[in-house]
Amino acid sequence: MRPENLIQVLQSHFRSQPNSSCLRFFRDGRWRDLSYAQVEERVRSICSGLVALGVQPGDRVAIMSQNRPEWALCDLGAIFTGCVVVSLYSDLKPDEAAYILEHSESRVVFVEDRTQAEKILSVRGRLPELKAIVLIEGGEPEGISLAEVEGRCDGGRAMERIAESARAARTAPLTIVYTSGTTGAPKGAVLTHGNILAVAEMGLEAISKGQELPRLNLSFLPLAHALERVGGHFMPLYIGGTIAYARSLDTIAEDVAAIRPDFSIAVPRFFEKLHNRVQSQIREASPLRRAIFAWAVGVGSERSKCLEAGKAVRPWVACKFALADRLVFAKIRAKLGGRMRYFVSGGAPLSSELARFFHSAGILICEGYGATETSAPATLNTPTTYRFGSVGKALPGVEMRIAEDGEVLVRGPNLFQGYYKDPDATRAAFDADGFYRTGDIGRVDEDGFYYITDRKKELIITASGKNIAPQKLENMLRARPYISNALVHCDRRPYVVALITLDHVAIQAARPVLDDAAAQSEILRAMIEKQIEVVNQELPRFEQIKDFRILDEDFSAQSGEMTLTFKLKRRVIEARHRALLDQMYSRHESRPGAL
Repeated sequence: MRPENLIQVLQSHFRSQPNSSCLRFFRDGRWRDLSYAQVEERVRSICSGLVALGVQPGDRVAIMSQNRPEWALCDLGAIFTGCVVVSLYSDLKPDEAAYILEHSESRVVFVEDRTQAEKILSVRGRLPELKAIVLIEGGEPEGISLAEVEGRCDGGRAMERIAESARAARTAPLTIVYTSGTTGAPKGAVLTHGNILAVAEMGLEAISKGQELPRLNLSFLPLAHALERVGGHFMPLYIGGTIAYARSLDTIAEDVAAIRPDFSIAVPRFFEKLHNRVQSQIREASPLRRAIFAWAVGVGSERSKCLEAGKAVRPWVACKFALADRLVFAKIRAKLGGRMRYFVSGGAPLSSELARFFHSAGILICEGYGATETSAPATLNTPTTYRFGSVGKALPGVEMRIAEDGEVLVRGPNLFQGYYKDPDATRAAFDADGFYRTGDIGRVDEDGFYYITDRKKELIITASGKNIAPQKLENMLRARPYISNALVHCDRRPYVVALITLDHVAIQAARPVLDDAAAQSEILRAMIEKQIEVVNQELPRFEQIKDFRILDEDFSAQSGEMTLTFKLKRRVIEARHRALLDQMYSRHESRPGAL
């Protein structure tokens, strides 16, 4: 029977697999599990507490916490109560959190601890609709503890509410996900039960062809991010799988080895850092080990090209790969737990060179594409059909077009209901045929694979009128050794320049130790200049980077130069470093051939 809402899906799992692991987490020195039966009990208790607090069907309930099992429990507890869940990043500043809570008119907010509670308390005067702050850890005087909420027994009314919520139609709102807001205030995209179910159904149809479904996901991307919320939270729950929570971003390497997941979602930054670590270790290795590694990568690349093209791997190549795998690649995969079937990458473009490197090592990264407004994925490379450099084919049931100006348009059951309390923005988001205007520039090849080249609003134009896609150049730079991040600038200027931040771990391993600061600076510049020259060799003349500056600090959300989903806030960075950018143009004019 086709489910009408997420509650029906979970209730089915509660009945059919009560003893299966649902949530896994590290506490008191060891990894622990909550079964589906235990999750059901906790969800009912939270529902009972929310009913006792006077929460009504359709009320907004917010969650502001890092990834942990209580995030899922509070999310499901609110959904089973018939509420609409509003997800907030735990790194939000008080004013940013206040905007979302005020705009969404949230009645209750679950926060992780006293630190988060104090943020809300500092802006409480702006939140007339907020009736309760519930602390996952702690309690008075900041608010009510989660344990106290679960202990407020109103079982009869709670069961009635759950029964009522389980009758919700697919069109019923499930969650409001606020966009990261690279420019302007964030907008709240309303996603329905039907949106989430459609993505789950279409996604499973795409990835399950001749494939056993992965069952154990390691969750570490923020759950306020639509990609993780849908793919790393709702999808495992939909199939009755297990979600394991990394202890922190700093312990991912240890956690993935301990949990041994067969699936995980990440952003390109994760793979870039992993690649840089591997390259750093190889640079420190003996000449023999470096030679073996280079040979293994060559063999792996040969095998990868056959698999990508859908061709059989020749026996001699397979034999060589078996040896390369034993000597090199199996050790890399072991650091990822040894059972990883594939990663899904999204949120930003993934370098095709990076994808091919990992595939050479037997690690498949399936890049997808979508937006909050498309309930995360609209396209996806799958374990059986993939093309590196592309974002895959449209999911079954999703229609896509390329407009005359190159903009990617999407229509399907995964499209959001609209922006909360913003009818003008909602109307502007769709064309006359009901296609969502993504704001991204892209193309589709003859086999139906889509390629995203840049944001429509971020295309930059040289003084000679040439269009340049900065994200493409920035991705190429980030894929090079020693470079952590990059911003490319050129708009209405005669040539392209870049602001570069350093991968200090790789730098420390590679450069000699010198006492002379000036000498260090020259060595660093020479190292980065060499990497930019490699990138320039792959670019037409008008796209080549003519000058660059190395910044002291990396871009970050804390500095306000990136969103919490790791997207560059281009205007902020350019304004903050305007003097450096201007200097590169004036210096280049007086010193031609700077690079």
